[in-house]
This record gives sequence, C-alpha cells and structure tokens, in this order.
Amino acid sequence: MKQNIAILIACTLLPFCTACGNKTESSVSQQTSGTTEQQTLSTPEETTADQTDINDTPEDNTISETQPPVAEQQKLEYNIRSADWKDLQWTQYQCAYFTLNIPVGWQVYWDGNSEALTWQAVAGDGSMLGLSNTDHLSAAKNADICNLLGHSFYLENGTVEELFSKMYAPTTEYFTVLNSCVPDNINYLQSLRTDKAIWDYQSLYAAFSENGIEGEGIYSAVIMEAPDVILTGGYNYAMWEINCIFTEFAPRGELVNWQPVLCEIAQSFTYTDYYWQEMMERLGNRIEPMSTTSDTDPIMEAFEERMTEDEIIQAKRSDMIGEYERVYDSETGNIYRAYDGFLDDIGSDQTRYSPITDSQYAEGYVGWIDK
Repeated sequence: MKQNIAILIACTLLPFCTACGNKTESSVSQQTSGTTEQQTLSTPEETTADQTDINDTPEDNTISETQPPVAEQQKLEYNIRSADWKDLQWTQYQCAYFTLNIPVGWQVYWDGNSEALTWQAVAGDGSMLGLSNTDHLSAAKNADICNLLGHSFYLENGTVEELFSKMYAPTTEYFTVLNSCVPDNINYLQSLRTDKAIWDYQSLYAAFSENGIEGEGIYSAVIMEAPDVILTGGYNYAMWEINCIFTEFAPRGELVNWQPVLCEIAQSFTYTDYYWQEMMERLGNRIEPMSTTSDTDPIMEAFEERMTEDEIIQAKRSDMIGEYERVYDSETGNIYRAYDGFLDDIGSDQTRYSPITDSQYAEGYVGWIDK
C-alpha cells in the first residue's frame, strides 16, 4: 500500500496545481523608462478673437481687424505603470528533494522527506500571496482519537470543504467557500489506487479574512475512504488518508491577475534524483520515476467555476473605493486601472481608450494609468 500511496503522490503533485463637434488635432508622444510609460495627448484650448470697437474707426472709414492668435495646445500627460505580476524576473530554488522556479524576491519554505513532503512559496514582501503543497497527511475521525494522537483537527464527514474549514479556523476570521467542482482527472487518480476508493475530491474557490485582510484562493485535496476501526472502549481508530493538498491565495480581487504566475510556479516543480533514490530505498524495491511536472488544469477548473457575478461586483467595489475606472487599450489589448476621470480628461475624439464591459472586470488588469 505504501508503494501505491507514493505513486499517487508522485503522479498527482499539485493536480490542479480561475461625438459631434470641431475636430481636434492630436499628437501622442511616448517615452518608456523601466515599467513606466509617459504619454501626452494634445487638446486645443478655446480661444476668442479680440473684438474691435467700431467707435474707434479711423477717418478714412476703414476698419482695422485684429487676427485671432493661433490656438495654444494643452498637453494631457499621464503615465502607464506595469503591475508587479507583469514584470518579473525568475530564479530557481533548489533543495535536496525538489527544484522550483520562483520570482526573484520570493521565499520558499519546506519540511519533510520522500515519505511526506510539504512546501510553500510566498511573496517576499509579506503580502498575502503564494501557494503551497502537502503531499500527504492524515486526520482522525473523532475528537477523542484526535486528542489521543495529538492531531490538530479531526474530520467527521471527510469532505474537502470540512478539511480546509477546520485547517484555517484558528487563523482566519472567516473562510467561505463560494464555489467548487470535481476535477476531471478524478478517474485517473482512482486508477492509481487499487486498495482504496476516493471518498471526496474537490477544488474549492473560497474567500477569507486573515488579520483583517481579505483574500481569496483555490483549495484542493484528495481524501481516501476510511472504514471504521472500532476497538476496545468503543473508540474509532480509523484515520482519513489525505493526499495532494494544494492551496494558492492572493488578496481579494487579485487572484485573477496572479493566476498565470502561480501556475508557472506550480508547473515548474520537479523532484530531484535524491528524492527518488530515497523513496526507492525506503520502499525496499525499485519504482520507475514518473512524470514530476504538475497538472494545473484542476486549478483552472475551480477558478473558472468561480462566481463571476460576485467577482464583477467585488472589482467594481474595489475600483470605487480606490477611485479608479478600468479602461481597455485598443492598441495593446490590455486592461488598465486608470485614475477616476481619465476618460473625461482624454476626450471623446480619441479611439485608443474605452470603458470596459462588465464581463471584462473578471479578466483582471495589467497595470495603472496615473496623472
């Protein structure tokens, strides 16, 4: 059975791992410096010709006229700033058991060995941003055995939602599952185990609050069946076997922006030769090392199943509080968070920028437009 567990863990690591009027002449000058792009858009000021007093007409009955000055041009200057998730440098983290590609400045923490390994990659600035994976853990089926064996929690029903709700209860003000799905690879995972059936397999999209900061994330795990084991005293000593515990998280409203980065990190995970050697020695026989790249399709399944209407409402609320308006750039195909009033300032004669549709609020943005 240990060999079957090891193969399941190895094959399914991160198995998931979301107007009429006068025409104006305009000119746009662009200067790029780092991630900031300075833009100027020229718009004419209204001018009025000097009026000539007819009482000042000279004796030869000719009228002198004053020519209107050339319209002065007033430039609208604004800056485009790329978001952190668009301009990243990457580096490889390596330890005895695995390698992982992470953005420069991120931190990796890990513990365990080839029997049970857990790791976490998080943003180095201390923000609520990162992902984690634990290949195997167990949980009791009742409180008495949980206390006896020193487990931090127990599962009465053995569901994935119950698992994460209890796991994060001590550190969050709330943990609310907004949507969930059964990933498509459930039959494949079951084919790897002939000794036990999958009891529950879910990818959850949830919102939470930790230390007063709101966040959102994807949470997935595979829980195997656990037949009751009633021994002396009537205690149930059965244990839930939980595999492929994966999480990814970001500040509320930013998971869609960071999703490609988190997926790239997850897909880069690779076991080292030392990991496989230790596993083979521990099991007492040779096993063929299997694919160590991560399948992130289940992640995207849960993310795409999220409540889009709720995401749109949250994005609009965030923009309103931050005094932003989102605009679509027809030249680049990008969506930006512009300062409130940007479209009014830039005028209706230009065709580059336009308001986004409601559905585009769920697509995130790539940067900001500032004055």
